[in-house]
Amino acid sequence: MRYPMKMKLFFVAVLCLFLFPLVGHAQQTPPQFDFMKMRNSPMMQQSMKIGMKNVVLSFWNGRGGNLMAIGLFADPDIRTAFGVSDEQYQTIQQTQMNLGTELQRNPEFQEIAKEMQAVRNSDDPLMQNADAETAGKFADIQGRIASLTVDIMSDAVDNVMTPELKQKMMEAQLAAMGEMPIISPGMFEVLNLTDAQRQHMEKIKNELEPEFEKHLETFANGVMAMTNKLFDELEKQGFNMGDNAEEISKKAKELGEKAHEIQKKLMADDPEFKRLADDIQSSGKIFSTQFKIKMFDVLTDEQWARLQLLIDNPPVYAKALLKKMKEQSGRAEQAGGGWQPGPHSWQPGDPIPVEYREQRNAPKNFPRPKN
Repeated sequence: MRYPMKMKLFFVAVLCLFLFPLVGHAQQTPPQFDFMKMRNSPMMQQSMKIGMKNVVLSFWNGRGGNLMAIGLFADPDIRTAFGVSDEQYQTIQQTQMNLGTELQRNPEFQEIAKEMQAVRNSDDPLMQNADAETAGKFADIQGRIASLTVDIMSDAVDNVMTPELKQKMMEAQLAAMGEMPIISPGMFEVLNLTDAQRQHMEKIKNELEPEFEKHLETFANGVMAMTNKLFDELEKQGFNMGDNAEEISKKAKELGEKAHEIQKKLMADDPEFKRLADDIQSSGKIFSTQFKIKMFDVLTDEQWARLQLLIDNPPVYAKALLKKMKEQSGRAEQAGGGWQPGPHSWQPGDPIPVEYREQRNAPKNFPRPKN
């Protein structure tokens, strides 16, 4: 069983980005804050799950590309293909490291931090004995911290990226649609949507929101189980997240690097970890296909043709991204050309289901939307 690339990229992103709400908690806890010792407490488990769900929501709401760039641009080949300068990359890295400081300066976070202090009990810092009402209030605060920190990081990356780089990122996301953890109407902006099309896509998104929430919960529970296994292994190796907000932020990069090594070990040695990875991949496939097809239906013939071109003949920077994805997902480029699928891999053409492509391209059979 292969470990899908979209899970690899997303899983590492989660491991780094779910630390955002924990940074907030670290701001409010004593100097002896020890994440590795506290992580199994109900409070920390809830914090990690909420933070991770907000990462998924960032993709659903069209902001995931910026967060994905944090991990992607760590690869020098990807930076070269996209034309990311050393200065741009250094700024992105610095922004990630300075997240704790940026949170402290943010007026909204300062207000949320006051609410957190009012809810927390100094005699029960991990909320082990909190009643249902208090736990509910704390969960709401955690969600707001997670949402705010994702927004701060996304905005910071957005400020670094030039209009040309943003265009490339959107085109690459469309070209790599089959490997993305989730798609959103915002990905189609590169096709020059009209206001009417934006409204139509947003309506579809709202209609599918309840179904998305079900998949999000399933996904979150699966990734949490995988995350706990990964941190168990990290703890065995003596990995320490630090005892304050600044150290936690700095550890994100090291965590991502170690995660790749441990993932390989767990996939080889832990059948339950393998099963979780496979279940997570398959659980959202039906929903993702349904959502994509509804988005495709909104496109005009010209936009549809451009989408097919991006997928069938991607630009250089999208090819570089797809090559990396396919290599790490178990599909190697053969000497004679073409991609060799690994076990359980999605087949070429998955970004657009074959049946839909044939129907859409058949003359007179498809009701074409008008601009």
